[in-house]
Amino acid sequence: MQYVRTVDLSAFSATEFESRVFADRGSGLDSCICIVTRVPPGKGTPQGLHVHPADQLYFILSGRMSVQIGDRELTAGPKQLVYIPAGLPHRNWNAGAEDEVHFEWIVPQPPAGEPVYTTVDATKTVAAPAGVAFVRPLDESRLAADDRWSQVVLADRASGVSSVSVGVFRVPPSVRLGRLHVHRFDQIYYVISGRMRLQVGLEEYTAGPNTLVILPAGMPHRNWNEGPEAELHLNLRVPEPEDPDVRTWDLPVRIGE
Repeated sequence: MQYVRTVDLSAFSATEFESRVFADRGSGLDSCICIVTRVPPGKGTPQGLHVHPADQLYFILSGRMSVQIGDRELTAGPKQLVYIPAGLPHRNWNAGAEDEVHFEWIVPQPPAGEPVYTTVDATKTVAAPAGVAFVRPLDESRLAADDRWSQVVLADRASGVSSVSVGVFRVPPSVRLGRLHVHRFDQIYYVISGRMRLQVGLEEYTAGPNTLVILPAGMPHRNWNEGPEAELHLNLRVPEPEDPDVRTWDLPVRIGE
């Protein structure tokens, strides 16, 4: 399995809406579908208004997204999360002057052979449920500015999202290693800035900006930062563990003993 997958944005179309799947059942990830999408100015979702049988979430990397969710129209900018509950009609487009780029995932992954999306009648209005935070900004002031690792959670069961836990981690400039551990769930990183060093099994890797890292349940791993600047990455736990005690989520292991 390819654990570290580089996203080459220069290979995307400069004139058309383009989505590319970087992880799914066909490449070894059963829990969700991971996609990167680039939307040039004036372009939008080719299939128009549609629904998914599972939750869909976007994390905006650059530019600004306009999105219709049910009967609401919203905008989201860099480092904001967009949450679209399963079955809710939606579409997105770029009304700005620069490309909009986002990392997105559909969770849980629909069963093999079932459609990932279905188009819907755009003339039929569906009310967006009240009280749902569809756009969730990252408050970077909550990330530690010193030599501590820190995380801001953007979506989890406590905030109304039961399919996945989503956070942004800041790893300070340091050679301090994380401990080798495993999870009972899949873990997925998307590097936003800086450079991540990581060990997966017996191999070591470097992951720069716009790199997807897939860590299947039970795979020993750890990550750290050897660079001169802080490293920032999106952290997905699929599904979020039901045990609320986060101390049980990382299970330490040793290799070769």
